[in-house]
Amino acid sequence: MERLVDSDLPTERLTEGADTPLPGRVRTVVLGGGIVGCSLAHHLAELGDTDVVVLERDTLASGTTWHAAGLTASLRGTAALTELAVYGIEMYRTLGKRTAVDVSFDPCGSLSLARTSARMDELRHAAAMARQCGTDAELVTPPQIAGLWPLADVTGLVGGLHLPADGHLNPGHAAVALAALARAGGVRLFEGVEVLDICHEAGQVTSVLTSRGEIACERVVLAAGLWSRDLAARCGANVPLYAAEHVHVRSGPVDGAVAGLPVLRDLDGHLYVRHEAGRLLVGAFEPAGIPRRIDEVPTGGFARFPADWDHFAPVRAMAEERVPVLRSVGYDRFLNAPESFTPDANFCLGETAEVRNLFVAAGFNSQGIIYAPGAGRALAEWMTAGGPTFDAAAVDVARFARVQGNRRYLHERTEEALGRLYAMHWPHLQPRTARGVRRTPLHQRLAEAGACFGETTGWERANWFASPGQQPEYDYTYGRPGFFDAVAEEHRAAREAVALFDLSSFTKVEVAGPEALAVVQQLCTAQVDLAVGRVRYTLVLDETGGIDLDGTVVRLEPDRFLVLTPAWTHAKTLGLLRRLARGRAAAVFDATAGLATIAVMGPASRELMRRVSPQDFSDDAQPYLSSRSVEVGRAEALCLRVSFVGELGYELYPSADVAVEVYDALVAAGRDLGLRHAGYHALDSLRSEKGYRHLGHDIGPGDDPWEAGLGFAVSSRKVEPFLGRAAAEAARDRPRAHRPVFVALRDPAGLLLGDETLLSEGRPVGRLTSGSYGFTLGRACGIGRMDTGAGLLGPFQVDCAGELIAADVSEQPFYDPAGERLRG
Repeated sequence: MERLVDSDLPTERLTEGADTPLPGRVRTVVLGGGIVGCSLAHHLAELGDTDVVVLERDTLASGTTWHAAGLTASLRGTAALTELAVYGIEMYRTLGKRTAVDVSFDPCGSLSLARTSARMDELRHAAAMARQCGTDAELVTPPQIAGLWPLADVTGLVGGLHLPADGHLNPGHAAVALAALARAGGVRLFEGVEVLDICHEAGQVTSVLTSRGEIACERVVLAAGLWSRDLAARCGANVPLYAAEHVHVRSGPVDGAVAGLPVLRDLDGHLYVRHEAGRLLVGAFEPAGIPRRIDEVPTGGFARFPADWDHFAPVRAMAEERVPVLRSVGYDRFLNAPESFTPDANFCLGETAEVRNLFVAAGFNSQGIIYAPGAGRALAEWMTAGGPTFDAAAVDVARFARVQGNRRYLHERTEEALGRLYAMHWPHLQPRTARGVRRTPLHQRLAEAGACFGETTGWERANWFASPGQQPEYDYTYGRPGFFDAVAEEHRAAREAVALFDLSSFTKVEVAGPEALAVVQQLCTAQVDLAVGRVRYTLVLDETGGIDLDGTVVRLEPDRFLVLTPAWTHAKTLGLLRRLARGRAAAVFDATAGLATIAVMGPASRELMRRVSPQDFSDDAQPYLSSRSVEVGRAEALCLRVSFVGELGYELYPSADVAVEVYDALVAAGRDLGLRHAGYHALDSLRSEKGYRHLGHDIGPGDDPWEAGLGFAVSSRKVEPFLGRAAAEAARDRPRAHRPVFVALRDPAGLLLGDETLLSEGRPVGRLTSGSYGFTLGRACGIGRMDTGAGLLGPFQVDCAGELIAADVSEQPFYDPAGERLRG
């Protein structure tokens, strides 16, 4: 069997001998000696945390690392991920000199090709992201592509994107070099050690049980690639990743295949091509991947599957069309080996929600070489600081729902996940596999009303509603989508009449008992020692003072609270509350599935509530930010006077068994009031006009409350300590690098997707964190962050995929900045 990790690499000088006993106690145990585990170990040591051991079941780099193609990238889908990737390239440039291990880094650049105008639109957006991140990038024409890649046939191409900083290297050598740095820093590495169990007590890790004995420890890191899911599951943690076959083949010798030839990414052909020793290596990210159960993967290291030329045939045909010389030179290697993929094609990083001090760096979706240095550094900082030091929302392992760790769910999704890397990255793109798993009590009613559903953490949620004669299906585009007019009507109903939203995927957690108040007070930045029936918006911080969560707290009774947070933060919310309640006289109950959430929003919402309930809905009876139980139709529901759309409105929380009764009563009573069903796209449009922040986009762990403009949610009078309080108070008067702003394009035809660059007099001064179309304003609008040194006079422009569009910038939301409409 050919191994891509050279057998003469000095791994024996890096690892402890087979007869060396394992230490009885260390601070940190890293499970997995691949490139990610070795990177993390090195970066921990670099931060002064040297009481670390790395355990590898076989030999270093014998898991996913050994068969990686070794590609590096200077541009990813977001600024945060691009920063991680660029750090990797910077490290690889000097890694060989630092360690005397030849990692064969070739900074040859890359060419991403577009066969369609839609793909070219995507590349224009990518080029705009590159400009924002300071990454060298150039949009190129077919003749320019032919000049950069003489072996390519450019027939049928629309254009491409050239990234000169990209390249490739020997991944096994790179892993060994990182292991050498870790060893030099004081880390101990052991090969041939099988992990049998991760022991835990009182909700946190205590030790690792191995084939060579037990190691007591404070922290465990799962960097075990495709084995990480099952290792996590043994101690009750959720790490949704799954194995799939990943293929690359190597051609015979090719004239013109030389070092310095850019990596060719034929995205619409689902393939890449790079130089390797006078040959061409062709890799596939086919749309229909082959998932593999864990019991189908060999456990001895350097695992591989049989060659499957029939499955590879469509990609081979595309490759030979693009690079005709491949038809004649033949192939001398077919490498088919397992890699791990996640439900959303982003990797898993950070501390698990279920088990404290169990950290994860796994599920890299065939991008482990790209991210290993940056992810290793980021997790080392996370573990040292007590929270992420970058915008981690997209990769935080706690973002997943429990159901997404189900093996059948993962098997279905992984068929699609492998191809997601090279598939079109459309705005609002929805997965096509593993659908219909979690449905709200109103799902069937919404489907009958014309809902087009999207998926978030396994939930089927109504994103928009089709107009009569329209199919509730997405027609993906970078321009105005087919649902644009339908969402406009939903938006207007909320502003001018009344709109009904099904928000039942909200996370809903009850905390009850004599010490319930103490638990919730410790969680929240806001003062939540409220009168019964009062509602308060709050933040939840990590130990660095960054924003971990935001949500609403309702005091239902003196010793009973309801905590409401976004759907994708379910695991994190529940995990934090359970940790805080452990050992206290307080019970934590997950009420998410037991309660529906039906929001009625708009100026006619009060009249609608009067029609379906005998209660008084005047301001005196139920003021803004209050709650009570009310009758609705023939049922009962908790009613909150709150709004995320900037209008008078109510959120109703009936039990799941009577949710349809409440819905039917509202729909029947609202017909002549102009009631319209509305979905999450309208919700996003409405909140963008009003300037409400969205967790994971506008705010996150990289933001302190004052930099995010949410300092009002941090109580200065609260006596009780809360998570991250010391760090937050230290940040209160710290100079700010950025400030939140509200942005609206002047051209009504312009669109915003988020992550666009904001310019003042042609100079970048910030970026949009989210954007939508403001149908009341008649133009696209969004929320952004701007350099504090930049003034508000402008003139301002927004880089919309290369088109500079004039914009207005304000420190106040453009719609109802005083919040008068909320109070009806």
